[in-house]
Formats: sequence, structure tokens, C-alpha cells
Amino acid sequence: MKIAKIRIRNILGIDDLEFDAGRFTEISGANGTGKTSVLEAIKAVIKGGEDATLMRRGAEKSEVVLVLDDGTEIKRRMTGKTTTTTVERDGVKASRPGETIKALTDALSVNPIDFLRSPAKTRVNVLLDSLPMTADVIRLSAIVGYDVKVDSKLHALQQIEAVRKAVYDDRTGTNRAAKEKEATINQWAATLPDGEVKAPMATDNLVVRLAEIDVAKDAELDRIAAKLAGLRDERVARLETIRDDREAAIAALQAQIDQLRAAAMGAIEAENTAWTEVERKATQQRERKLAEFAGQRETVASQLAAIEAAQSQRARHAQTRETIRQMREEAEGLQRDATGQTAAIDKLDAYKSELLANLPIPGLEVRDGAILRNEIPFDRLNTAQQIEIAVEIAKLRAGKLAVACVDGIELLDADHYQTFRQQALESGLQLFVTRVSDGEFQVTSDASC
Repeated sequence: MKIAKIRIRNILGIDDLEFDAGRFTEISGANGTGKTSVLEAIKAVIKGGEDATLMRRGAEKSEVVLVLDDGTEIKRRMTGKTTTTTVERDGVKASRPGETIKALTDALSVNPIDFLRSPAKTRVNVLLDSLPMTADVIRLSAIVGYDVKVDSKLHALQQIEAVRKAVYDDRTGTNRAAKEKEATINQWAATLPDGEVKAPMATDNLVVRLAEIDVAKDAELDRIAAKLAGLRDERVARLETIRDDREAAIAALQAQIDQLRAAAMGAIEAENTAWTEVERKATQQRERKLAEFAGQRETVASQLAAIEAAQSQRARHAQTRETIRQMREEAEGLQRDATGQTAAIDKLDAYKSELLANLPIPGLEVRDGAILRNEIPFDRLNTAQQIEIAVEIAKLRAGKLAVACVDGIELLDADHYQTFRQQALESGLQLFVTRVSDGEFQVTSDASC
């Protein structure tokens, strides 16, 4: 459905204008001659609402009439106080003109040139709004292997991109963990000897030998003590005998007491001297035996300590090897996770490609908040491709009355203007375009296109 005729009275810079509209209608002229007024008049009818500023200064009333190619007449009248819109066909007026117009012109005001001039974020929003899609959350969950939650307010492509980013970030963390695990494994492995450490001999016989040495030592000390005790007892007996003999001699030979006392004292002194020698020899023997047993014990204890140290080292090596084995299993698991996450990313990309496959703009996608075509950002595309995308988006957004009002065409040079015109005509859109020229205000309509 197209606009066939337009009548404008007392709108902004337009006093009275009527013209037939073609597929591509160019409104040209110098600045200030009313070119933009024509576009504003068309959009005022379509958008609805009240805007008294559209009325020509000094006018009491204004009017815009769009006559469609099926005979439908859309009329908007404004006074200083009221605005009315009617939709009539074959003499029958629509009871709800606003809804009728809305059903015809969901995207009338789209301007491909505005799309080209818009910031990247705005272009993305316009594109996504032009591509109604629904992402299958169950399918997304099956792809990544766990239940995903998506923001229902986001576009399907944004939902897929959000899930892809989460999986990508997870894979980055998984790969980092795997590398850290491998580095730790290498550090632990560097502490191990080149070959297997030979198992040390058993310690049980050495422990028994230590016990035997201690028993022998105690037995020898006991023997020495017993020997010393026996000698001590013999000494006591001899002293007793001497004392008895002395008393008898005193009793029998009082006269010889002094002589006998002297003899007894000499005998006691000799006995003490002999006993001192016995004690000295006993002490020497005891010290010699202690040194002998200490040497034996030190040798065995050193052997036992060496064996226990070897056993401890072997146990540590075994624990290190077990730790390395477990860490290798964990690292392999992380690698499997990363492989699965890579596969999920590939499937998400395939799903997004599947959704985009039927679009009229091949190779177009949204990634990281930017529009790309065949992996090239929109701003790096040549102007011809940018124009093609802008026109196709306008077409996607078009309703039954596929009209676009284009201002700012001076953005394009002569060659790109012709490219834009050709693509717009091929898209099926009906365009009203303003263009600055040196001549007077003029409306040129290509009704045959």
C-alpha cells in the first residue's frame, strides 16, 4: 500500500501544496523553502498527537491529507485549540482512526539516513527492534549443558550473546585453572628423584638389637655391682675377725695392747689401701663398659635413623606422586570442560546463524553491542553496504503503508545518493526525500517506479 496524493495547507513553511506521490518523491530547494515542512506534515498525520507548533504562523486552521492508492483518505485538521484525525474509504469513516493508522504504519518514521548517522548503540537497538525473534531457552540450556536464565526484556540475539559470553568467560577461567594446575604439577614433579627410591631395610631387627644391647649393659653393670658387694661383705667379715682377734689379744695379753693396736692399725690401713685400688679398678671397668655399650648403641641408632629418614622420604615421594596423579586427573577434567565449553560456543554461534539465516541482510549479526556484517564492524563497511543495511532495516520495520521520510540526504555524495535511490526502490519502500539545491522549492515524483 502506498500514498498516492498529498495535500498540505498552512503547515510550517507550506501555504498550500498538493502533489502526486510516487515510489521516490524528492522535495528539493534552498534552505528555508519548506522542504522539511513536507516531511513533518506527513509524519504528523501518521504519528498522531497534538502539536500546535506545526500550524503556519497567522493561520486559523491547517490541514494535511494523505490519499492512499486504495482510495483511503487520512485527514488531519488542526486549529489553535483542537486537532482531529479521520480515516475514510468509500464514504465510510473508521470508528477508531488512530488504531487504523497505527495498523498501517508501524514504522513510517524510520529514516535510513538517521540510521547511518546514529551512534552504534542506537543502531543496534533499531536493528534488534526490527528483527522480532524469540530464543528457545530450553535449546540454549541443552547447548551449554545446564539451565540458563535469560533476561526476557532482551532481544533473542542479545540473549544468545549473553549466554555465549558467560560460556566464553567460563572457558577462559577453565583454561586458566588448567594451566595453573599443570604448572603446579611440574613444580611437584621437579622435587622427585629421577628413579624410584629403593625401599630401605626393615627396622625390626635393629630395634631388637638395641634392646639386647641395653639388656647386656644392664647385666654387666649388675655383675660389677654384685662383685663389689661381695668384696664389700668379705671386707666387713675380715674387719670383724680383726676386731675379735684384737679383743682376745687385749684380754689375753694386756701388755701387748699397744703393739697389737699398732699392728691392727697397720693392717686396717693396708686393707683400706687395697680396697681403694679395688674401687678404682671397678670404676675403670664400669666406665670402659659404658663407653663400649654407648658406641654400639650409637652405631645402631644411626643406622635406625638413616632407615627411618629413607622411609619418610619414600613416603613423601609416594604422597607427591599421588598428589600429581590427582592433579593430572583434575587438569584432564578441566581440559574436557574447556572442550565442552568450546563446543557449546560453536553451537551457540550456529544457533544464532540459524536465526539470522532467513534475514534479507546476509551476514548481519550483533556482537558485543555492535553491528557486524561478515565479521566486519558496521562503521568499517563501505558506504554502499551501509546504505544497503539501512534501507533493508527500514524495509523490515515497514508496516502495510511502507513509507519512509528521509531528511539529511546531503550526507551522501552523488554516486552514493544514486545507490541509495536504487536500493530504496528495489526494497519496495515509498520514500519522501528532502534535498538541498540552488533552485526554487520543487517536488519531483517518480510515479512510474
